[in-house]
Amino acid sequence: MRNDRESFAGMTAFITSVEEGSFSAAAEKLRLTPSGVSKLVSRLEERLKVRLLQRTTRRMQLTQVGRAYYERARRIFEELDALEREVESHDDAPRGTLRLTAPTVLGHVRVLPLVLSFQDTYPEVNVELLLNDRVVDLVEEGIDVAVRMTASPPLSFVARKLGDDARVLCASPAYLSRRGRPSHPRDLADHDCIVFLAGGAVDDTWRLKPDPRSGEVEGVRVRGRFQANNTLSLREAALAGLGIVNLPDYLVGDDLRSGRLVAVLEGLVPVERAVYAVYPQAPFVPARVRELVRHLAEGFSRSARDAAPAAARPASRQKAR
Repeated sequence: MRNDRESFAGMTAFITSVEEGSFSAAAEKLRLTPSGVSKLVSRLEERLKVRLLQRTTRRMQLTQVGRAYYERARRIFEELDALEREVESHDDAPRGTLRLTAPTVLGHVRVLPLVLSFQDTYPEVNVELLLNDRVVDLVEEGIDVAVRMTASPPLSFVARKLGDDARVLCASPAYLSRRGRPSHPRDLADHDCIVFLAGGAVDDTWRLKPDPRSGEVEGVRVRGRFQANNTLSLREAALAGLGIVNLPDYLVGDDLRSGRLVAVLEGLVPVERAVYAVYPQAPFVPARVRELVRHLAEGFSRSARDAAPAAARPASRQKAR
């Protein structure tokens, strides 16, 4: 940063003015004169070559770029404050604000419960959980940790594998009683399949192994009467008996264990992606980030152990009849 000391003073004056609502109130808090605060903010704007605040005699208002600068600068100061408190207390206890992003359904079903238990353990950590299905720019949007499902994690970030993105083909007992149980991927041509809409396009090709022991994967075209762009809707359609669905095991594990859904063509869905916790590389990784990633990894591992027999139990029940 250019003119480090002056820039830091300008950022302090700017943030305090925004939060206090005026230069006068900021001056009182910073023990400066109102004109001194005003000059610091003006010099900051001159260095940045942008207008951060619109001033009138009665009030001041953030510009669009000023609001963006304020949010980023505030996070920098929060990070410095958390770092100082960690050093001063001579421990490595997690504290401060942590911004986490995850895919919508995975985030709601799997990540959210772990975040809540994490906050029970570390009450001094404030979490902002952002659920969406786009690839977020961690640096641009000030994200500390991103949970991503991918075959190739980004090389420019630290990526810790949390688990496999395992999927299951399944249907309701009522549907299988009515239409029969497929024994080979080619049998899907005679079944109603519940299909995902990806970006408005029909994802009607399922990648399956011809044999559980095979390393080969084939694309199998499927069709059906129901399509949706949300996996929760696909699950509901399967429970209603509309056909066979291809869903993540974390979403249907409880249904398989209870018998509401029955796995079919077990072992034929390849694992082609994994779930990762991704965070920026840095000489100093805050304790809250380290501990959250560890907590997520332990939680995903525990869930994988609990879910391991989920697909097998209904199948065994089916054979025993």
